[in-house]
Order: sequence, then structure tokens, then C-alpha cells
Amino acid sequence: MRRTVRSPIRSSFQKKLMSAFLMVGVLPLLVCVLLILNVFRFSLQSSSEANAESQLKAMTAGLGERLEACGQVLETLGGNRSVGAALENRAGRDTRIYNALYDTAAPLLRDADFSLYDREGELLYTTGSGGVERLEVNWGLLFAAREEGDVVCRDISPYDGVAGGGLRLARVITRGDQVAGYAVAQVGQEQLERLFEGKYPAGSDVLVLNPRWNEVYASPTLQDEGLAARLRGRLLDGIPLAQAGEGYTYHVLEEEGSGFWLALRQPQPLADWVLRLFYLAVGVSLLLCVLVCLRASVSFSRQLFRPIRSLNNAMAAVEGGELGVRVEVHGTDEIGQLSGRFNRMSQRLKENLEESIRQQQELGEAQIRMMQAQLNPHFLYNTLDTLKWLGKIHQAPEVSVIAADLADILRQSISAGEFDTLGEELGLLERYVEIQRLRFPGKFEYETRVEGELLDALVPKLMLQPLVENAIIHGFEDGSHGYIRLSARQRGGELELTVEDDGCGMSRESMERFLARREPESGRHYGLYNVDAILRLHYGPDSGLRFLPPEGGKGTCIRVCLPIRRREEEGL
Repeated sequence: MRRTVRSPIRSSFQKKLMSAFLMVGVLPLLVCVLLILNVFRFSLQSSSEANAESQLKAMTAGLGERLEACGQVLETLGGNRSVGAALENRAGRDTRIYNALYDTAAPLLRDADFSLYDREGELLYTTGSGGVERLEVNWGLLFAAREEGDVVCRDISPYDGVAGGGLRLARVITRGDQVAGYAVAQVGQEQLERLFEGKYPAGSDVLVLNPRWNEVYASPTLQDEGLAARLRGRLLDGIPLAQAGEGYTYHVLEEEGSGFWLALRQPQPLADWVLRLFYLAVGVSLLLCVLVCLRASVSFSRQLFRPIRSLNNAMAAVEGGELGVRVEVHGTDEIGQLSGRFNRMSQRLKENLEESIRQQQELGEAQIRMMQAQLNPHFLYNTLDTLKWLGKIHQAPEVSVIAADLADILRQSISAGEFDTLGEELGLLERYVEIQRLRFPGKFEYETRVEGELLDALVPKLMLQPLVENAIIHGFEDGSHGYIRLSARQRGGELELTVEDDGCGMSRESMERFLARREPESGRHYGLYNVDAILRLHYGPDSGLRFLPPEGGKGTCIRVCLPIRRREEEGL
């Protein structure tokens, strides 16, 4: 029968095909775009951070140089004896003191205001208009200068009456062991603005913070009065200075000489609107890629899916038992070749099934003939029984024993089942040995060493008799006298059976032939080959006979290792 199978289109293959196209087309694009975007952001961020660090270092160095220069002016004033004498005597409005003050501070007159105060903190001389008429000497800047005896720097307190804040430096002036007055330098808001002017980019802002992170100076463009407090709070809480969505980055650096901090705030290198534009471009690109992939997958599936669908349906029909199904072959490509091979395969499968049915019928007939042939040994039983009684009547016990033993062996050999217990096998082996002793009187001695708990272990039927027969027939064929020992012991979970004799042993040629699994020599060792084949059939290819060196160096030693099984475990 020949027919073409057609069924509704299933979408599983098409879905897989579309998924493959999407993965091949979209994923690389997505990965590339995200990689480029991240590299671009990282490059901008790295460049921005490098520039910010460079600018911040330059401004911090400039502030340190300015404070150091002011400190040197104060040191010079403190060492001027005329200045010290004038302050000690509180000489008012001495032109020489003015000249000394202006001459010493001349290089920094635009960068700071310098003033001289008496021991009570009263202003006597100043180079600018921002000097405070009186400074406290019992706390604050002048107190710190008197205690340390060196130049000290503090931020201008809101209580000093100076607008805009700034920095103030002071040094005590002494005459002998007595305080004569104080030299003070003030760097105000305008002077700090000139100091930082042009050193940071437009759109950025600069903060000068004291060691407690309070605001000392803020660039004029900074409109956030609470920024210093927020930065201080983030610092104390151990969180980053910049927060998501704020749109700024912060870089801070300490001026080590004074302990003041400079903070540079600048916009994010990549603005939010630029990021949104990037994401929009990525989304549009991905959408176009998806559309192209869908179009290509639909077009490709029309050419590929239909023959595969027909082949799949035909396979399902064959699986259901319809061996006459065939598929139409279109073209000579791989799909067409696959369809042709399927047709040939299904044809051969049908022929093999018919041949198998024929062989099964022949096997059934052979089994029937074998069952009929099993009726014949009953005649042998009766004949052997007659021989046994004739032996007893005519007082020939050897004939009676041989007949009885042979009957037991024959009965056991054709009994049902493939396994016997080790005890049953040993009993049958005793019958065989008894016959051989009558046949070869005094030729050999037979001994068994068997652990009692192994007698109910299952072994293949008639497995031991060929091993002992090989020892009797071939081991002592040169007419010598010897012994045969059969031992059984448990080693781990295995039954270890050993048959050993001290006869002439197997020839090297026979041993090599047996190990190579070649056909045996005519009339020799057929029993060993049969036992080896049975063991491999039941227990696997590694469970055949093993030949070991005999203890005395003479004879043959054969060992068999079997898993220990019992009838109650096997359900027999």
C-alpha cells in the first residue's frame, strides 16, 4: 500500500526556527549595542574623572600656595622688631608701621588683606577695608595662635561680621615673653573667587569646606545653600556623595597644610536625555531586527517545514504500525535524500518483520519437536532401572551403582530450570565421581572443601561436572596418579569456586586457543568451552573461566566467581 500522509501544520518547528533567527539576529546586535554604550559611558566617565582630579589637584595646590604665602608674610611681620614695639606701646597710626605692613604684604595685596591687632584684639593697622575692629583673644583664631605660637588657619565665623565668609590666618607677635599683638591675614570671598577663576569648567561648582565639612566658600554659580550639610551627612552615613538621579558627580581633595577640603561638583558626563536617546535608538534597531528575522523565518519555514512535517507524520504512522506508508520525494537536496531513505527504511522494516514472523513460526515448530523428543528419555530411565535391579540380582554391585548414578545424572540434565543450588550440584557431582572411580580405580583422589552457608547458593546447572571431567580425562591421561580438589568460599558478595588438580595440565597451544575463544581441538575440552559460554551468557562477558597457576606448579587450576543468589531471592 502506498499513500501520502498529510496533516494540519504544527507550529513547534516554526517556533524553534523563529527563535533561532531571533537569537542569531537580535542577540548579537543587543550585545554589541550594550557593549558599545557601556564602553562609551566608561570612556566618558574615565575622562571626566581624570579631568576633575587634575583640576581639583591644581586648585588645591593653588589654595595651599596662597595660604603658605600669607603665612610667610605673617612670619615676617612677627619677626619685625619695630612692628612688635609699636604694638607693645600701642602706638597709633605710625606711618612707619604702615609702610612696613604694606612693604611686607606688597606681593599679596590683591590676594589677601593683612592686619595688625594689639594684645587686646583691637585693630590698629590694615591693608584693606574688610578688617574687623576687634577680635576675641580668649577664644577663636587669636587664642589658637597664642596657644600654638605659630601660624594658624581658620574659616571666618558667621559671628565675625564678615559677609561671604572666607579664610583667616593669624600669628602671635611677642616682645620677650610677653604678647605684643597679632598679625592677621584674611582671604575673603572675592579673593577666593579670583584664586579659582578659570581653573574648573563651566557648569561646575567649587566648595571649600573646613575640617568639619562646613561651607567656607562656594562658587557664585552654586545656588544650593544646603549642599555642604548634605555632603557632610552622606559622609557620616558612609554612603556615596553622588546619588542616583541627582545628575552630578563629586570629587573631593584635602589641602594637607591647612586641613581644609575642596569639593568639585560637575554634571554627569552623559546626561539623562542623551541616555534616553541612546535607548530609543537601541529599541528602534531591535524592533527592525525582529521584523526582519520574522519575515526571513516565515519565508524559510515555507520551504523547509512542509517536507519535514510530512516526514514527521509518516514516522508517526510507522510507529503506529502502518509499515506501508510512504512520503513524496521533492528535489535532490538533503530533505529529499532523507525522504528517500525513509521510504527504503520502512520497506526493509516491513520485509524484516515478515521474515521475523516466519522465523518465529519455525522456532515454535522446533520447540514442539523438542518437547516431543523429551518423551524418549523415559525409556532410558526404565532401561537403567532394569540394569540396576539385574546388577543386584546377579550380585554385580558396580553395575547397579553405575546405572543408578547415571539415571540421576540423566534425570537432572533434562530437568526444568537453568539453575540448581550448590548442594544439588555437589550431590550430582558425587554421582559422576563415583562412576569415574569405578571406571578408573585408584587413579585419582577427590576432595571437596565447601562452606556450609553456601550450599543454598544458585549456580548454573551441570556447571561443575565438566570441570571435574576435564581434570579426570585430560589431567591424568598420561596414566599418572593425582588428586582433584573442589573448594567453594565466599569472598565479598561473590561465590568463588575453584577446581584444581596436579595432573599434566593443559598444553600451551590449548590454553592460547581457549583464551582466544577459538574453536576447540577435535574431541578436547568441549566441556570447558560450554561452561565458559554458559557463564558469559548468564553473568556477562567478564564472568567466564579463569585459569590460575596451581599451588604445586603442576596441573590445572580453574576458578569461577559468581554473584551469590538464592531461590527465595530470585522467586524460584
